[in-house]
Amino acid sequence: MKPNDRAAGDSLEIPLRRPYAELVLSALFFAVCAAVLAYRAHTNDRGLILNGILHFEPGGADVFYAVLAILSGVFSAFGVLAAARFAALKEFRIVLGPRSITLPSMRPLQGAREVTVPLDRIEAVELQPPAKPITLVIREDDRSHSIPQRWLTKGWPAEEVSGAIMARVRGAQAGRRAGG
Repeated sequence: MKPNDRAAGDSLEIPLRRPYAELVLSALFFAVCAAVLAYRAHTNDRGLILNGILHFEPGGADVFYAVLAILSGVFSAFGVLAAARFAALKEFRIVLGPRSITLPSMRPLQGAREVTVPLDRIEAVELQPPAKPITLVIREDDRSHSIPQRWLTKGWPAEEVSGAIMARVRGAQAGRRAGG
């Protein structure tokens, strides 16, 4: 349903696509990197020269490879954990209510899985970059929230979602002015 199809007082739900493919592929990539680097650290018998600037003896190269393997393993775990946190959300959507907007948090590893922003705190709704939007950014008084365009479903291009949010914000501002 498009924004113009509903009355201003109703809630408008915009379904989103869960980013499982990106998270699982990135977790798999970093898991492979961790395995390759751990193997390299275990079997290394030479030093390492990085760009002719840093020179490592065999022991230093082993440590360098091991640290990179650990970091890659941590990144892989973060990808799996983020996918699990997104899966824990019953509904993955944006809800435009008469007084607030609720959207999934872009920081799934922190406590909040969904963020609710009162419409009167929204200062701007932007498409970044403006020429070819990749991200919808909702700027609040002291922070911003973003929704990647790849999360939006086919029936909801970023321009329409931005327009629907701005229509709600303008309606809330007009109602606040009229009410006193």
